[in-house]
Amino acid sequence: MRVITWNVRRATETSAVWKILTDMNPDIALLQEVTSIPEVIKESFKDGIKFHKAIGKTGKPQQFGTAVLVKGKIIDELPLSSEYDWVNHELEYFAGNLVACVVQPTGYPKLNVVSIHSPAWPIDTSKHQNIDIETIKLKQNPKLWVTEILWSALKNANLVDVPWIAGGDLNSSETFDSTFGGGNREFLDRMGALGFTECLRKHHGKLVPTFKNPRDKRITHQIDHLFVTSPLNSTLEACSIGDESAIFGGSVSDHLPIIADFKYSQDIPPSIENFIAKNNWVFAKTMAEIPHYYIVRDNLSENDKKLFDEFDVFIKNNGYTKEFYSKQYTYFDVGKFRYWVIENILNRAELEI
Repeated sequence: MRVITWNVRRATETSAVWKILTDMNPDIALLQEVTSIPEVIKESFKDGIKFHKAIGKTGKPQQFGTAVLVKGKIIDELPLSSEYDWVNHELEYFAGNLVACVVQPTGYPKLNVVSIHSPAWPIDTSKHQNIDIETIKLKQNPKLWVTEILWSALKNANLVDVPWIAGGDLNSSETFDSTFGGGNREFLDRMGALGFTECLRKHHGKLVPTFKNPRDKRITHQIDHLFVTSPLNSTLEACSIGDESAIFGGSVSDHLPIIADFKYSQDIPPSIENFIAKNNWVFAKTMAEIPHYYIVRDNLSENDKKLFDEFDVFIKNNGYTKEFYSKQYTYFDVGKFRYWVIENILNRAELEI
């Protein structure tokens, strides 16, 4: 599974961004500063696009917004909330900067994702004069930022049952601590304490710059980040940045994308593995043009009927939707086989490699 995050610098439908994105071929893309999306991208992610305009410093919507794109489907909203009412008001205010949803990429289990665009300006704290904001504010920075609003919401979320991906332009780099004020390393440590792994640092063992400063053209800061929770953090195979010469050299964006590849799948229970292995699979000879095998529930023992039902529920909860003979079914891949249930029949077909 490939996940990318990228600030595309106000990309319109004609931007070179979209060709580069297509070539990267992500299953999930967390994008910031999107002005408009071309039809070819909408078609590629037709059931999996969520986009909201970001808020500006004056309180008016920006011309650009924040997006989640998934090759698969967006299956639910993902409300972010804090234990503090005043933070919830800020979460509502910055809803276009913190776009969250539950997604299911084709062939993979569901995930909670957040595309983040934390502005380069701090939150106006004058509206919180009679509220103790110290509970979430960084100890090493006198100002309050959207990253802390996000942290408060994640701290209040269930980070265990479903894996989380949180990525984007956080406008926070630990290299800022020595020049623009402290707290950037503190924020990264806070995310680590919640159970999030920063993929780029994990893979390279050090900070990897992602931003080209427009003033001095230096490339020293990593202000873009891709965080994941377990089990994704243990299945990270590679994490890299986009082609600097093509993106910076071609003035495509002042940010490089972060590209992470995961060897990720939902493990099935051992009892179901045994059920799959021990039963006799019958070849569907009446549909020889679409080779597959099947098991009929009515022919099973009582115990195996329970395992059949358990696997049926597992497929529905963790599988992906695909068309078969003009109808939509939910599939799950195990090893070299694809499994799906039609009424009281469990089917399997060998995957095309």
